[in-house]
Amino acid sequence: MSRVIKRDIPILLLTFTALFQAADTLIEEPTLNSYADSMRSAASIIGTFALILSVTLLTRLHTRRLQRRRTIIESTVLLISLWIPLVWGLWQFSVGGVSPTIEPFVQGVFNGIVSPGDSTIYAILAFFIASAAYRAFRARSVEATILLVAGIIVMLAKAPIGESIWSGFPILSDWILNVPNRAGVTVIILSAILASIALYVRMMLGYERGWMGRAAE
Repeated sequence: MSRVIKRDIPILLLTFTALFQAADTLIEEPTLNSYADSMRSAASIIGTFALILSVTLLTRLHTRRLQRRRTIIESTVLLISLWIPLVWGLWQFSVGGVSPTIEPFVQGVFNGIVSPGDSTIYAILAFFIASAAYRAFRARSVEATILLVAGIIVMLAKAPIGESIWSGFPILSDWILNVPNRAGVTVIILSAILASIALYVRMMLGYERGWMGRAAE
């Protein structure tokens, strides 16, 4: 009985949902499409409850860290940034009907904390990208040499000095971006789609059980 509840029923629900949504995409039938829309709405509602659960677990985790006096500053900032806008936004919405997306305090917290944090993360990532580009642009092989030449051409075409050096840089850059680059992106997207289909098939057949949190069983 334990195996049925923990493994067989989740796999059957996953298989039914996946095949049902695939049939909704391939078949034009009003009743089927209506049930599929209802299922997607139910998935959104379940996702909302999962978000509430994640907020609860995150709060409990950082509360325990504060009690053990570990990561005091980080946990305090996280809990304050999480709960004060949340409680204030819900109170404003329930009392005055003001949507959290336009409430000044909530938007001020977002613009004052989240937006600068995103900018900081992207700025840090820029250094990693520059380091990776330096290692990748070493002409140690034919492929690396082609990558180096293509990168130099595209960078010169985007820089103001590039067109003054040679007027053909923008044309050559557009060809690189629209022909070889687009072909490579298409291959990557198709590979990702095929890999996703293979992963779903493995999940439906029961070979992949990591999504149930019991990969070792």
